[in-house]
Amino acid sequence: MSDEMSKARDAAARVVSVCDVITGIVASGEAAFLDDIRAQWAAEMGLIRIGEAVSKIPLAVRERFDDQPWRQIIGMRNFAAHQYDDLDPRRVWRTLVTDVPRLREYLTATVLADRE
Repeated sequence: MSDEMSKARDAAARVVSVCDVITGIVASGEAAFLDDIRAQWAAEMGLIRIGEAVSKIPLAVRERFDDQPWRQIIGMRNFAAHQYDDLDPRRVWRTLVTDVPRLREYLTATVLADRE
């Protein structure tokens, strides 16, 4: 396995771990999430961690697995980290229950399954 692919697999494994934590955060449902500022902040930190890990996947590898909106994922990290006061909890919820599971599934089926 190349060094780039090894870095990508490590980063993807970190993302999958964060996705699993987020699954626990959203398990109580949308109303509970919207009423719990701690859950919102924890989820926002999860999005930051996901974006950080994705940014560590070498560009050449991201280009090879171009079925994901890598730039938007990193952009969400930047937004959550720097403009957190502007985050709409409902938008965050939609990201958590729609995009995060898709990303987890994609990474598990592609990057983590790739044996190069």
